[in-house]
Amino acid sequence: MNRSLEQTLFSLIPTHTGPLPQQLLDLASSLLAQSRHRAATLKPDEEVARPYACAHIACERLKTSLNLPPIQPRPPIGPRNYKRLYNLLDNVLPAGSVTPGRVRTPSAKLREQQEYQRERELQAQSPLAKKTRVAETGSPSKARPLGVSPVKKRSAAGSDVLPRWMRPTLRFLLSRIGPARIGPIVAAALDSIVGPHGKRTEDDWVLARMPAVLGALYMYVWRRVVLAGSNLGRDQYIKISKQILDALARARDELDLPVEAWEDGWREIKGKDLDATLLKGHEKGWYEMDWVGGVKDLLDQGERRDVEEGEERGEEEREETIKIRKPDTMFQERYDFLSEDKLKKYDEWKAGILQSIKAIQAGKA
Repeated sequence: MNRSLEQTLFSLIPTHTGPLPQQLLDLASSLLAQSRHRAATLKPDEEVARPYACAHIACERLKTSLNLPPIQPRPPIGPRNYKRLYNLLDNVLPAGSVTPGRVRTPSAKLREQQEYQRERELQAQSPLAKKTRVAETGSPSKARPLGVSPVKKRSAAGSDVLPRWMRPTLRFLLSRIGPARIGPIVAAALDSIVGPHGKRTEDDWVLARMPAVLGALYMYVWRRVVLAGSNLGRDQYIKISKQILDALARARDELDLPVEAWEDGWREIKGKDLDATLLKGHEKGWYEMDWVGGVKDLLDQGERRDVEEGEERGEEEREETIKIRKPDTMFQERYDFLSEDKLKKYDEWKAGILQSIKAIQAGKA
């Protein structure tokens, strides 16, 4: 996350004391990355307010769980335009986005299965589902009008256009390989490529290789964040490829998902599938999409943390230096002959002595 987004969060909750909760920082960064493809085209004034609105939404969604102080929005654009932008982003940004480091507990798995079953039952009972079944079976009593195609079967994830297995498998990769902080960026990439504009992609090449797409995007983001500009050597590439392939191979056995969930595009992949998908990503322009901006935000956040940690270490070292200079040690100030102050005084003394010698020599002459 860049510094300006963090400052925006502080401005939204001005009475907050201390550092911002990491969960709030991560959610704001994730929402901003996802908004770049779910709402890619905004008016110029709305584009200016995009980071502010994403930070505002993050505060609203976490205000109860994090017990945040009162939110005091002061948007950078007019109230009417900002309200329209806020409502737009709040509707298109998923409430259940991937949370870095999230590990599913048995109760979470059970709840997920129950929600899946309940959703299937609701879909079966809805008028739309009944009309769809009639249209697909070709009932003579309710024939489908000419020119109207049957309603496509929704994915097992309900409102999520991604396959039911995709987000849990991403969390599985994060827990086995890491780092957890790349989760929101990979999720945003999947939304852009597999579910662009809130709809399942019509790219047959992608649909036939969705596990390989997940693995390739994971490797791309991992390389950009973990190596941060360094070259990926052959040995490193082989190592991370093997880790991703092993995790994907184990995901179906270890994730507790309904059998139907895996029928939506899942298949086993090999190293050549991963290699080919990485190369195809360049051809298709995946690595030039808006979601890639989230990688830069993450790197900026990492640089800021490094600076802060370096400052903290420097302060600790200074405090430690003061502590050891006690009266009963040889590290007192008067015995530190190589200190900057002592060396400066020595230079001044030496210059004075040399000047005196020159004066004496000049007098003799």
